[in-house]
Amino acid sequence: MPHNKPKLYWLHSHFLYWMGGTKYVFEVLGRLSKEYEVTVIVENASDYAKQIYRNAGIELISLDKLTSTSMLYWFTFPYQLIDTYIKVNRVIIDTDIKIIVGMFPMNVVAFMLHRKYFQLCFEPFAFFHDPDFNAGFSWIKRLLIWILKILYSRLDIISTRQARTIITLNQVTKRGIKNIYDRDSVPVYTGIDTKHFYPHISGKLKKEYTGRAVIIHSTDYTPVKGTDKMIGIFAKVKKIFPQSILIITSTIKNPTATKTLEQLTQKLNITDSVKFLGFVDYDLLPELYSLSKVLVQCSFSERSGTTSMALPVKEALSCGTWCIRSPVTPEDVIDGATGYLVDPRNEKQMVRKIVQILSLDFKSYERGSILARSTIVGRYSWDNTVSDISSIIKK
Repeated sequence: MPHNKPKLYWLHSHFLYWMGGTKYVFEVLGRLSKEYEVTVIVENASDYAKQIYRNAGIELISLDKLTSTSMLYWFTFPYQLIDTYIKVNRVIIDTDIKIIVGMFPMNVVAFMLHRKYFQLCFEPFAFFHDPDFNAGFSWIKRLLIWILKILYSRLDIISTRQARTIITLNQVTKRGIKNIYDRDSVPVYTGIDTKHFYPHISGKLKKEYTGRAVIIHSTDYTPVKGTDKMIGIFAKVKKIFPQSILIITSTIKNPTATKTLEQLTQKLNITDSVKFLGFVDYDLLPELYSLSKVLVQCSFSERSGTTSMALPVKEALSCGTWCIRSPVTPEDVIDGATGYLVDPRNEKQMVRKIVQILSLDFKSYERGSILARSTIVGRYSWDNTVSDISSIIKK
């Protein structure tokens, strides 16, 4: 008789965008599916995500409903929560199962199910607990977020505290979770596919950017990512380093935000030196990282310490690219050797460090590049990540 795998349910808010958390879940579940019969339940998922999971042979159930990305969702939250609970409860009929949940509101749904669950807490839920999340929003939106925090943050805290074990990404988010939820958590480091992310560039890309010093920046267009600040910083870098060029990649489509940023480049007279590539195919990413002299992240949220996945930083380092990021998570960038740790609000220091990297001679840069990749290869592995998670949920 064939051996039946134990059942594992993964509850996640949504897979609308193929970004850090979404990619993390896919990499983990692809490996856990060798040991468990995996079913993923989300409030909604993009066609791209559905296709990715279909190709991987992992069952993905999309409830095809409003998600937390919509303000209407929050205005009708009690109804949305009960509706999600009812639909999830219809699917999860097993009694002897493992349940892993992402962040709010799926932790509340799991709590309502009266089942034991593990919470993979990438970060304390930004809407409620990130002091920098409101940065750049209009006063109306800031007011709405403040109201939502008053209404629902306690529900998030109660549900997270009830998790059997809280799994987090590193020591930084471990401290954040302790401060906000008053619970200990187990750090499990994010993996990187170092066989995919390695230094290489096609002849076509080399030819296109010959003689240019490429700076790359990844964004999801939320204000906390600081993309407008990045453009302002680049304008100052370009005055010192005229051959520099800024490439901006994104995990989502946002024509309105893109147009606003394009207008900013026009105002600063750097339009010809800023390229908005939008969503970049997974296979092309390693080449773009390898092409770039430095990846720069200006996230205020990383500065505050409530989120610290930073997959683009790890991917870039794996490709031998120097990086500049917030000092709040010093676990991947070796300050002064593979990049720099700089508070993103210190624009003068950001400009200075970018110029320092662009000015490095070949031997100095190559030495840091080799060290950057060896640091990632030696520490971040998806197999290790999944092995640690599997051990936790078996206890």
